[in-house]
Amino acid sequence: MSDYYIRTPDNEASRGPFDIAKLQTLAEAGQVSENTLFYDESKEEWIPIALSEELKNKVFPPREKLSLKIGQEKASTRDDERPDDTAPNQLDVESMLAAAEGETEETKHLKQRAKSFDKAASLASSGIGLMFLASAVYLLYPHYEVIKTAITEETYSRILNYPFLLVGLFDLIMSVFLFLAITEIYPLLRGRSMITLGFGLYVGWVLGDPILMGASAVGSIGIFGATVAQTYPTMLLALLCGISGNGFLAYLAITGRFNGFFDLAKLSIIAAS
Repeated sequence: MSDYYIRTPDNEASRGPFDIAKLQTLAEAGQVSENTLFYDESKEEWIPIALSEELKNKVFPPREKLSLKIGQEKASTRDDERPDDTAPNQLDVESMLAAAEGETEETKHLKQRAKSFDKAASLASSGIGLMFLASAVYLLYPHYEVIKTAITEETYSRILNYPFLLVGLFDLIMSVFLFLAITEIYPLLRGRSMITLGFGLYVGWVLGDPILMGASAVGSIGIFGATVAQTYPTMLLALLCGISGNGFLAYLAITGRFNGFFDLAKLSIIAAS
């Protein structure tokens, strides 16, 4: 029979592991309701008991069955009464209290995992936002004169002739979304990181610059890793790679390393007026 860990919606401290019989007893005592959360190992998340028909029917069975079960337990207790019978009950209470504090071996890893995930999630959006802001600088700074001319002459359509300028604008918009903690864009960012990886390796190869190739690879891997990391140490490693890699690319752009290079990719979609 499976054991379950439970907690209330407003409290992160978990209790357990409890079998069905113990959950039924807690339900009778009013300590477990249909809104109580249990950890679903198949989904790796906490969900209300009410959303699991199987568990709900076991913990809150028809009153006749539950009454019969309680009656049988009382009869068994009368038949087996001994002075030592209180010891197991005391141990059960102590185990329940320890589990509620997350101090048992079974609950410690779940509690630590939940804390690690929460800490990683708290860093993800802002950290990836910094990566994309650095990437935007890397792609937009070499196009400064193009942007200035488009604004001054109000010929904004000419921007369409510069594909990497458009990618830089995309990265800038993504950084704003990330600072606003909009995590639904993560799948899109993973695809973007792969584009950065391929383009960075190509540019580094054309320029004969292995450092540039390495920075592009590290920055791209950092972005991808940060969007999938579920533990705090993994998130820190991904942020270190992503911010340092993309930050170095931004530094190279500001120091003129890419001056004139992006003009090679200029298109002729919009003619100059």
